[in-house]
Amino acid sequence: MRGHVRRRGARWQTVIEIGEQPAQVCPPCKKVYWLDGKWRERCPLCGGELEDVRRRRQSTRSGFRTKKEAQAALTKELSARQEGIYQEPSDITVAEFLVRRWLPDVKDSLKPSTYLSYSFHVMGYLVPRLGALRLRVLDPGHVNKMYRELGQARGGRRGKSLAPATRRHIHTTLRRALRDAVKWGLVSRNAAALADPPRVDRHNRTMNVWTREQIRTFLNHVADDRLFAMWRVFATTGMRRGEVCGLQWKHIDFERSLLTVRQARVNVGYKVQLGTTKTGASRVIPVGVNTVAALKAWRDRQADEFLELEIAQSPDHYLFTDKAGEPLHPDRVTKLFDQAVKAAGLPRIRLHDLRHSYATIGLLNGIHPKVMAERLGHADVMITLQTYSHVLKGMQESAAELLEASIDSE
Repeated sequence: MRGHVRRRGARWQTVIEIGEQPAQVCPPCKKVYWLDGKWRERCPLCGGELEDVRRRRQSTRSGFRTKKEAQAALTKELSARQEGIYQEPSDITVAEFLVRRWLPDVKDSLKPSTYLSYSFHVMGYLVPRLGALRLRVLDPGHVNKMYRELGQARGGRRGKSLAPATRRHIHTTLRRALRDAVKWGLVSRNAAALADPPRVDRHNRTMNVWTREQIRTFLNHVADDRLFAMWRVFATTGMRRGEVCGLQWKHIDFERSLLTVRQARVNVGYKVQLGTTKTGASRVIPVGVNTVAALKAWRDRQADEFLELEIAQSPDHYLFTDKAGEPLHPDRVTKLFDQAVKAAGLPRIRLHDLRHSYATIGLLNGIHPKVMAERLGHADVMITLQTYSHVLKGMQESAAELLEASIDSE
């Protein structure tokens, strides 16, 4: 960030180059309104409709009696801006900051699914409860009150209280937004970082999973299903829904029985977008002989279906497609799973719980957490340990019995 001083009549003025900033402009009279002030529907001067733009902006302060005094003020402000402690004099509201500035400015740097989540939190919870406050007066007390109200009866959007985990996600969104507000010099502190978000007890939370026998029952039930190979991949790899939907034939090495996870097809407002895996990294998963056999059988069946559709099967085609040759929509996969579970007479679980079932069975059968973390695509083994702490607790008890029996045996 650069700046300089200049003489204005009998006084001196500081000038700092802020760079491009969001603003509103009135085409008829060319008046520019910066969005750190009150957002307007129409131009106060001529009543014309305003357009959202980005314009080069300078911050000026006038009235210094001497050049030396102006230079000292310039140095102090530049330092404060670079250290992130400068507070721009502004009457911008929390709603105007979140909706008109923050969301548009961070959109291109986020995954579409993350942006959708941020937008949902902003429009559904943050704006209705904090939006009318001036950003510069927002304090931890306001934030804590919001968390408390959301946790009360009828605190959520549908008249129900929000779970601690949901309120924690909202906290994460607000903290990120206010972190950027501090970085951009709009406020001097992050009120969310100083607040007390709800605690999430990950150690005592319940997890709906199937046993090994129930997974076997499910696979036997769908053995004649057109998409049996897909259900087997879910059950024997622990892959996420978007990762399975993003598989292409070029990602399978049949000779070495390896499956490479490189991408994911995710649902963003029901529109499917292709992106990276959740961690952004690819991984290779060895698969068993029965899963390989199921994939080979599906490859042949898909080739026959494509032949009738006059489509040439290629390595770039997605593994799992509908009867029209189109890749399956992730939500469609979930619906098909729910229908199959109901028909099989099994306890109802989410499709994602099949991943948890896979991990639980692996850990209970002695697979090292590090190995499970790599197969599941966790960025760190600590995520595996925290997520499946209930399983590890049972393993601790079993280990205690085995060790004691080993010591006491003759």
